[in-house]
Amino acid sequence: MPLGIVEHVVGFVLALPVPIYSSIVYALVTGMRGLPHFLGMYVRGLYYREKLGLMEPNVFIDQGVFFAYPKEVELKEFSYIDKNVIIMSRTAKVGRRVHIAPRVFVSGGGDFEIEDYACIATNSNIITSTEVLKDGARCSGPMVSADQRNVFRGRVLIRKDAFIGANATLLPGVTIERGSVIGAGVTVAKDTAPWGIYVGAKTQQLGERQPVKWPDN
Repeated sequence: MPLGIVEHVVGFVLALPVPIYSSIVYALVTGMRGLPHFLGMYVRGLYYREKLGLMEPNVFIDQGVFFAYPKEVELKEFSYIDKNVIIMSRTAKVGRRVHIAPRVFVSGGGDFEIEDYACIATNSNIITSTEVLKDGARCSGPMVSADQRNVFRGRVLIRKDAFIGANATLLPGVTIERGSVIGAGVTVAKDTAPWGIYVGAKTQQLGERQPVKWPDN
């Protein structure tokens, strides 16, 4: 109980929304060294427990992680957000025992969810919104007036036990079904089949993997 009270007080003080102070604290907390060093991980745990919409016990947030909308982020127990991950989606839900590897980028505008026991390998891109090339709309990004753009905002869902390989790209509105494996460098523009293995530039299904046999823990 005493330790829990101290941790709550420290987290509350770190997360105070005071101008200048909050910016300095954020820079210090996010810049502290991550694994295998313990202190930075511990302090970030106290800080983000106050900042995020939901943060269950035993969540690991490493150095240089950025959440655009912290109050819309939910992290379940034993999830690990690795170094320099950027999550800019409107909402983000991360399941139990999920690993999001270093330098994964989740773009803004739409919604993102990854279910239990899934994984995203390093340098992958999850695109939750995109410019639509129709009706004479401009497509040069957010610096253009809203009335000149046609933006599609979708939900990217990665279901349980799926694996996203390094440098893969998932486009808006895509669902990676349970157990699907997306090979390195693959761009996925449509939903996958459960337990399917996808490789190559045309996202061809190579085959199927055996379903996971182990119970959840």
